[in-house]
Amino acid sequence: MKRMLLWLNVIFILCSSSPAQNSTDVPGIDTLASRVKLFGETLPQEKVYLHIDNTCYFVGDTIWYKGYVTRSDKGTLTDLSRILYVELLTPDGYLVERQQLEMPDGTAHGAFLLTDSLYAGYYELRAYTRWMLNFGRYEHPHSPYTEEMFYNKQMAKDYFRDYDKLYSRVFPVFDRPSSPGIYPKDMTLRPLRRYFRTRKGKPDMDLKFYPEGGALVAGLPGHVAFELNDENGQHVAAEVTIYNRHKQIIARTHTVHRGRGTFVIPQVSAEEKYKAVFRYGKYEYEVELPEVEDAGCTLHVTQNDSLIHARIESHGLTDEELGLQILHGGAAQTFTTLQPDSQGKASADIPTDSLAEGVNQMTLFDGRGHILAERLFFVNHHGLSRTLLTVNNVKKEYSPFEPIEIQLKLHTSLPDSTRLSISVRDYSTDESTYDNGTILTEMLLCSDLKGFVEDPGYYFEADDSIHRRDLDLLMLVQGWRRYEWREMAGVEPFRLSFLPERMQTLTGSVHPTYSLLPEADYGDTIYIPGMGKELPLYTTAGTPFSLDDLYGTTYSGKMKKEVTVTATFAQGTDIVEASQDTKEGRFTMLSPILHGDCSLFLTATDSAKFNKRKEKRNYKEFHDEEAYPDYYVKQDRFYPVFPKPYSYYHDAVFENMEDNSLLPDSLVSGTHLMSAVTVRNKRGGLRKLNLKKPTLVVDAYEAFNLAADYGLNCGMYDWRTFTKQVCTAYIGDMNQSRHYFIQERYDSLPLNHKDKTLPVGVAITNQTEAVRRKYHKLYNLDKLYIYTDYSPREENSWKYSGTDQPDVVVDYRLFPGEARQYTFRDRRYLMTGYSVCKDFYHPDYSRRPLPGTVDYRRTLYWNPDVKFDAQGEAQLRFYNNGKRTALSIDAEGITQTGQPATSTLSPSTK
Repeated sequence: MKRMLLWLNVIFILCSSSPAQNSTDVPGIDTLASRVKLFGETLPQEKVYLHIDNTCYFVGDTIWYKGYVTRSDKGTLTDLSRILYVELLTPDGYLVERQQLEMPDGTAHGAFLLTDSLYAGYYELRAYTRWMLNFGRYEHPHSPYTEEMFYNKQMAKDYFRDYDKLYSRVFPVFDRPSSPGIYPKDMTLRPLRRYFRTRKGKPDMDLKFYPEGGALVAGLPGHVAFELNDENGQHVAAEVTIYNRHKQIIARTHTVHRGRGTFVIPQVSAEEKYKAVFRYGKYEYEVELPEVEDAGCTLHVTQNDSLIHARIESHGLTDEELGLQILHGGAAQTFTTLQPDSQGKASADIPTDSLAEGVNQMTLFDGRGHILAERLFFVNHHGLSRTLLTVNNVKKEYSPFEPIEIQLKLHTSLPDSTRLSISVRDYSTDESTYDNGTILTEMLLCSDLKGFVEDPGYYFEADDSIHRRDLDLLMLVQGWRRYEWREMAGVEPFRLSFLPERMQTLTGSVHPTYSLLPEADYGDTIYIPGMGKELPLYTTAGTPFSLDDLYGTTYSGKMKKEVTVTATFAQGTDIVEASQDTKEGRFTMLSPILHGDCSLFLTATDSAKFNKRKEKRNYKEFHDEEAYPDYYVKQDRFYPVFPKPYSYYHDAVFENMEDNSLLPDSLVSGTHLMSAVTVRNKRGGLRKLNLKKPTLVVDAYEAFNLAADYGLNCGMYDWRTFTKQVCTAYIGDMNQSRHYFIQERYDSLPLNHKDKTLPVGVAITNQTEAVRRKYHKLYNLDKLYIYTDYSPREENSWKYSGTDQPDVVVDYRLFPGEARQYTFRDRRYLMTGYSVCKDFYHPDYSRRPLPGTVDYRRTLYWNPDVKFDAQGEAQLRFYNNGKRTALSIDAEGITQTGQPATSTLSPSTK
């Protein structure tokens, strides 16, 4: 307990210390370096890796996964967080399911079922801990008008919170096979997808420059890396020529790997405007280089097997001592002081054996905390080529239903403390993708770089000059840092929002409740307080005024006094109740340990009335959804909202895809495959709406809760604005001032049309008022079927400009048979606890299978927690499927000392 209190005290000091307020407050380089060191020791980040059981899936399959969470400073399995969140997202970026996993030892495992309601495409697994959400935060780009939809500005800010780096794994999901055992690689895209013609004319090109150290400085040599991609993100090979303003050639270079290359400007001039010229196809392009700085420093790094050599040159700076600090995983590795000579030059040699293996960050700074130069470099101690795990006793092929015995051997100390998972697959159904990293490449390389690193294993195929050059190019074209030196040094403020989550915790806030609008019928004139005038009321889709007008006044939501929050958890016949007084309108309480689903009731009461209310649990209006609660109570929805866009290589066919020539003929005959991915769709238009394949199907009550917790309503259900709330909560705002067209439907019958000349559905106009009013009550609503041709991964895309306005259809479905659900005046949730994962099924063919037995398993064996004996050995026994099979084996894990262990075995690697 004392250790935890000390740790929290240090966190408080680090996070509450204010940055330098004026130029006279100079901490000094030693103080700054010490702060960075303390920050790295006290606030380490966490990294996640997911090992999945297969390289591709088919609709109807189950995705089995094992999560490993490590400390960034040590590489060991984390002792901070105890809960891992794993999400499955669709190809367009919509959330399918989120799982909360209990993680007592830094690992956890689970499974996602790819139900028949899903469609084919490239899906994403995203994983994080709550502690990870303290780092790399930024405000997601959005339309300023959308902020007016929220209860207050803080809730809007929380909704638009985004993150630079969360773990992501993308993999293909193909159509469900029409015949058992036949696996065509077909992808049928979901209905209501808009197809766009290829843009004609001169294509856009993306050429970015990355001066080594961060800037071009006048009077100094300029070492510059660059990266060239087309408008889709595909790497482009080209010759690039650098000109000055007099059209004289300063440098000529060409791309050497994945669209990347370097060039040197011998002496940068402050008067020059440099530009790069290159050709692509029949077109010529000109791109200006970054602006030249009059004063500053350059940093040029070279390295060999034993030394890292850093050369510093400065111009226009005062003659002062500088600091050079190297971080790895946020932990300080080395620190040295440099005194530039009369020409502004200095250098430093750092032994590579004093640095940790992986991505290192070198920062040059002055005593005021200004970063003068910074760059990443990779230290290779050949850990990726070190054999920690071997797989033995694997035959070239196995007969149908044959017993299989595999031996694993760990070459490390304390093998029984190693956490390791293994997958054994039918090699003939494997699929090669660019997202093919292992736990080694993720922990040592990809986790410290922003964005997607395609085929990361390439950089470690060989330790020669070409691969070392290409790896250093990858370091040079990174304009992002996972570890913000100025925050760590206390120069810029660092805000800690979450502590490491060790138990299930319920957090939220309480706010005053207010009435949005008086009850009125469709088309009635009503008075809008925030506008001070009357306007006609229509459904959300047809309203002629924006929702910020509808809401009127922006409410701060500050409470005049503290209240008592009561949380009641009900699971089966078990009921647990907890109460807590708010502090500055907020509450944080531990929940009981929950597995599976339970009901949660959240209420806030004036503390003076609390005991009386507690005695009368079924108080008046308890089941009245139209009654106004005493206070607006909301949970914190801290989960990331926005998906990241896919790069070109996320869903591109792997160029070096292995073919079936590696397999014996007898194995090819047992499984039918297509050699390439086939995308099924109709080009040149918009597919007709198909109500059998919605983008999302959400529970109506959960949609209401989500909107309320985001701050899109004040805990009151209002059918007039609910559709817009749902669209904002689940789809977003496109980061454009325009909005998508919204159509409302009642059990598939439209209320409005995009073309206003079209009549509203006859069935709707002929409905009695009583029938229509059923859709206005939350207790009647079962599901919301949402259809759209908008993809959040392509937010703010040119595809949604001009007349290409996306459509969103929200179809309200009533409970069948006049059924109803209970609704409540106060907040009620169906809360999800820890996910419960069933065991992987391994059939037992110890007795001869019956005639006619078929077995088309693609994953033959999955074990998320392999147990080793004291000698580091493990024996695995299982059975083959129903055909002759060659095996593909992936084993991955983390040793007790934090070393990633991996072994991959297939016919292509033997």
